[in-house]
Amino acid sequence: MKLSYESRLEDVSESAVRLFLRGKSYTSNRWRGAVLCAAVFALFAFLGFHARGVINVVWICAGAAAWGAGLFLLTYKSTVRKRIASYVARETAGKLPHTTNVEITGDKIISTGAGINVTFPLSALVSITEDKSHLELSFGDQGLCLIPLRVFASEGEKTAFIDAIQKA
Repeated sequence: MKLSYESRLEDVSESAVRLFLRGKSYTSNRWRGAVLCAAVFALFAFLGFHARGVINVVWICAGAAAWGAGLFLLTYKSTVRKRIASYVARETAGKLPHTTNVEITGDKIISTGAGINVTFPLSALVSITEDKSHLELSFGDQGLCLIPLRVFASEGEKTAFIDAIQKA
């Protein structure tokens, strides 16, 4: 079975985003950044309020630290998405959109696009999940194969594709 579609920037960058969000560096960067923001907000609160006699500076600093950490944690994921998309856009300047072909042959899936061939052995397939925009084929440490749902003309075509993967 073979699928062919035009890949856009969102399609190309989404697999990199998902892989990074599942990695250890994302988790460590997220908590390190939250602690740093908390410290900076607490420092500024201390510098702004330490001379006031009627205000409890400890509570002000604790509140500011919580505010800074919360603000960082709320915005970090979207910032990561934007940075990865920006990087992919720079690296693929003038090459998008391009035609991507995904083919199930024997015991592997071959994804070809922009002169790059990626082969995933079906024996390494860990899971098949679907969200609102993509069908995700996870191959563990070997990577992801993301297929936009707009590629499938109908629900039946998507089901046939998934069945072809599971039977191979």
